[in-house]
Amino acid sequence: MPTEVIDIVDTAVKIGLGALISGIATYRITNLNHDREIEKSRISRQRELLEEIAGQTEQFSNAVLKYWAYMVEYVRKNDRKGAIPEELNQRIETASKAVFDTFSFLSSAEGKLILLGADEAQVILREYGEFVKTFKRTVWQGNTNLTEQELDEYRTQILEKRRSLYREIRRAYEKGT
Repeated sequence: MPTEVIDIVDTAVKIGLGALISGIATYRITNLNHDREIEKSRISRQRELLEEIAGQTEQFSNAVLKYWAYMVEYVRKNDRKGAIPEELNQRIETASKAVFDTFSFLSSAEGKLILLGADEAQVILREYGEFVKTFKRTVWQGNTNLTEQELDEYRTQILEKRRSLYREIRRAYEKGT
């Protein structure tokens, strides 16, 4: 009889320890999976925000380059001492307004970059916006000294600043900020 009691206690202890070990292991695995899911969700949301930022930047860039193209046409016609069609002036005004309106996209994108802690991208974005402000202040119909070469230089710089920004956004995208 004493062996039976010992066998029963031994079996009970083994079952109890097995259950305890299983419970602890299940808790740890569930906890780790939960942490991984949270991290995966965070990275996914950051990537979504970076994609939004890229989209907003592209809308702004398209507006700027459209304005640039109309101004090139304006300068060419002006250099030839030809009459500037009213339609061209209207397109320039519309494009100028679009640049102004899409500037808010750049501000929104900058705020998102600050939120994500992508400081380098935020600085590059701000510099890009500041450069476009300088471009807009210089490039307008009333500037009679404007040349096509000067416009080409502006375009080159705009595209380079845009490219630098995308490079930095890509870096943040790849590392998950």
